[in-house]
Amino acid sequence: MNIILASNSPRRKELLSMCGLNFECESADIDENSIINYISSDSSNLSKYDLSEKLVSSLSYEKAIAAHKRNKNNITVGSDTIVSSENEIFIKPKDKDEAYIMLKNLTGKTHRVYTGVSIITDNDIDTFSCYTEVTFYDFDNLTNKIILDYIDTNSPLDKAGGYGIQDMGALLIKEIKGDYYTVMGLPISLLYRKLQKIL
Repeated sequence: MNIILASNSPRRKELLSMCGLNFECESADIDENSIINYISSDSSNLSKYDLSEKLVSSLSYEKAIAAHKRNKNNITVGSDTIVSSENEIFIKPKDKDEAYIMLKNLTGKTHRVYTGVSIITDNDIDTFSCYTEVTFYDFDNLTNKIILDYIDTNSPLDKAGGYGIQDMGALLIKEIKGDYYTVMGLPISLLYRKLQKIL
């Protein structure tokens, strides 16, 4: 069986490459916003953390199943990442102004980064999620400058919460508790162990 990564994310591709496994990438064409809106409207009783876990699990499954339908007899991996505080869920910002608001709102606080993963074969579906706690430095003149300079790179626009731990977004981070690679977008150590049981 071949491994199909249902993603065009260069970060996830880089992480899976670390495993020394042969794989192919294929985009998963799903309407993420409609899935997020549907699940959110049907889960109003959940905390933001529980909702985030549900969202990344559902989105990773939908990505994986969409790609697996075109790749039977293979192992398909889908993944999704969401940033969440106790009061708000942060997906990818629509523009630079929204990215600034997101990043400013995260300063001086601890939030969670959830990543969901689905591994699908013809005979089995394994969906799981992990989270890592991330604390940002307090907002001050230097933090504001970092945010503005970071936004000018356009890098925040394709990332949940408006930042990446592997690029200039790292300058905003004071501390993390948990798996670094979960924040980057793929809990690679756990995924590798699960894949080894299948291969």
